[in-house]
Amino acid sequence: MAIRIVQSLLQVYSWLIIARVMIAWFAPRPGHPWLLMVCRLTDPFLAFLRPMVPIRGIDLSPILALLLVRLISMLLSGI
Repeated sequence: MAIRIVQSLLQVYSWLIIARVMIAWFAPRPGHPWLLMVCRLTDPFLAFLRPMVPIRGIDLSPILALLLVRLISMLLSGI
């Protein structure tokens, strides 16, 4: 039961990361409370991962974040 809850939270976090990428691309009303919430929830994790992807000019941290979230989810389910 607890594993399913964690997997559901990981799925929601994956969608938040995707939303964060879309915000970076389109930047609609940057001061909107929902957009700020998405940024506050995802930016610390993405900032932690950015130095691990040393390609200048391209931020691949969301891809790495999605892969890590998926890996954790697979490990919890027993693959």
